[in-house]
Formats: sequence, structure tokens, C-alpha cells
Amino acid sequence: MTIPNTQYVVDSQGQKVFVQVPVKEWEKLLQDFKRMEGLLSMKQKLRTAFKEVGQIQRGEKEGQTLNAFLDEHF
Repeated sequence: MTIPNTQYVVDSQGQKVFVQVPVKEWEKLLQDFKRMEGLLSMKQKLRTAFKEVGQIQRGEKEGQTLNAFLDEHF
């Protein structure tokens, strides 16, 4: 992903020290970042859920009904 109109601020040695991004593009980046955070969170929750399903299938963990789950979380 490239960001058009990105400008770099450099120090006296020419090393990049800051980035300037137009506000509209910054807001889009923040929106994309928040969406990706949500997707990552969902992925982690699904990974945990699939591990728990395996544990239940192997008899290592007791399952619960949907009603019990909903009562616990909502």
C-alpha cells in the first residue's frame, strides 16, 4: 500500500525523522487500521473457539448449550 502525497521531514544528515500525510488520507488510514484491528480480533477469537471445539471433541473440556453461552455473554 502506498500513500500518495506523502512527504518526509529529514534531519541535517538527511535521515527521515517524520512523515507528513494529508488529513484526508490520514483519516482513511485510521479507518483501515481500525477495520484491520477488528478483523484481527475476530481471527483470534475464532482461533480460540476452534481450539475449544477440539478440546470438547477430545473430551478435555465440557461443552455448553447455546442458551448457556448467550446467558453468560449477553
